[in-house]
Amino acid sequence: MLTLDQYRDDHGDPTRWSTADIDSYLVIGEIAPPEPLPYTYAEMQSIAADYQRSADDQKVIADRLAAEGHDTAAGIWQRGARGARELAAAARMGWPAFEAHLNGW
Repeated sequence: MLTLDQYRDDHGDPTRWSTADIDSYLVIGEIAPPEPLPYTYAEMQSIAADYQRSADDQKVIADRLAAEGHDTAAGIWQRGARGARELAAAARMGWPAFEAHLNGW
């Protein structure tokens, strides 16, 4: 079955399409099945749990380093923990939110 990506590959730059090409593209968009998401909701929950574990581990290291007086190193680990928590939160919402977070959308 023809997908929208294949149609664009075959017909080139959409700004140069004829009216018939645009109509064909719209029809394909209406009848072509959507691409499946790369991860199911359950898989995203597992990924979220992994990121949360990573955030927890990094926070423990950051706290230990801070207690030992290594403020610069502790800050690096704290930023890593914050990033992992943000990824976990995005992953909990499913693939579209996770992809948007990864791409900065």
